[in-house]
Amino acid sequence: MPERKIILITGAARGIGAVTAENFARLGWAVAIHYHRSAHSALALQNELLHRYGPGAALAVAADVACQEAVQAMFEQVNAGLGPVDALVNNAGANLDGPFLEMSVEQWRSVLDVILTGTFLCSQEFARRYRGGEGHIVNIGSLSALEGRTNGANYCSARAGVIALTRCMALELAPAIRVNCVSPGYIATQALVERYHLDDPQRCAQATAAIPAGSLGKPEDVFQAIRFLVCESRGINGENLIVDGGKLLRSE
Repeated sequence: MPERKIILITGAARGIGAVTAENFARLGWAVAIHYHRSAHSALALQNELLHRYGPGAALAVAADVACQEAVQAMFEQVNAGLGPVDALVNNAGANLDGPFLEMSVEQWRSVLDVILTGTFLCSQEFARRYRGGEGHIVNIGSLSALEGRTNGANYCSARAGVIALTRCMALELAPAIRVNCVSPGYIATQALVERYHLDDPQRCAQATAAIPAGSLGKPEDVFQAIRFLVCESRGINGENLIVDGGKLLRSE
């Protein structure tokens, strides 16, 4: 059996991160499942993947991605438990929505710390350690970074920063590491359904009416974009791949 490649996915205890972890394990990758507070979900996913795919298929690792020392310790743990990381998906996120004029500095900083600083620190640590010639970083942006939205100044700014950071890293880390971004639109995760009350049929209908494809996206759609960038593409570097069913077209 060929040696497993290793992928570290931040924010992988649930939602898009968990689905991405499950599918990379199915493809034969060893998956490092990062979490911060969702220990129960992360460990349950780890155990499920170990049961399905055998020893060495998964490892749950805890870290505050906004803390450099914690990120360094996380990479040490992954290296000891699975081996050197071949690909990194920066998926960790945070939402603390609020009106712009009422948003506190703490709300602003905490979201930027997790999303933008976390992406910077994890990518920097990965790149410093990587010794191969075909490494990958896939950052998770957001359609909100391109459209903007009410009560989301911190989140939209952080994701927009991730898109800009992607381009900068792509220039500096090539050719050994290619860096790209995937920006999801409305993806039917539990977090999105709760935030926008999409369990209400009327609200869900209003949301999907703005999507030319006619439905909310699925976490698997985002995984497929990540898989393409990591496993299939060769000439794509510094790009932002939008997975939104065409929604951005309606706002242009």
